[in-house]
Amino acid sequence: MFVTYNKVRMHDTDMAGILYFAKQFRYVHDALEDLIEKEGFNFHDLFNNSEFVFVIVHAEADYLSSVQVGDVLEIRVEVERLGNTSFTMAYEIFKADGVLMGKAKTVHVCLESKTRPKIPIPQSLKKIFQKYTRKAES
Repeated sequence: MFVTYNKVRMHDTDMAGILYFAKQFRYVHDALEDLIEKEGFNFHDLFNNSEFVFVIVHAEADYLSSVQVGDVLEIRVEVERLGNTSFTMAYEIFKADGVLMGKAKTVHVCLESKTRPKIPIPQSLKKIFQKYTRKAES
């Protein structure tokens, strides 16, 4: 599991002063970028100077508890499924008091960067994702 943190900013909230629900997707995508960069990849180069890209083809989220400006959130990231051309990321977001604020999943497909057909996930990335693959519960 990979863990990162994000602080709720004013621009992340709605008129009620609580986190705008769609911002949860920004937080989980930021967490994925943090994971990839921690493993030595430059996220910008990965998408602009690479023979492959991975795109999100499905996203879902559950908003379980409200948060406000200034709250620091812990985002836990795991690879739920690692296939040949796609992978599913699972995220849990916790408030500082340990309350589960939200859950999200994103499904990504690996594409060749120029003509965009599906291609196998490159071994360099697959090796990283294997480190964060959710262990089956016994």
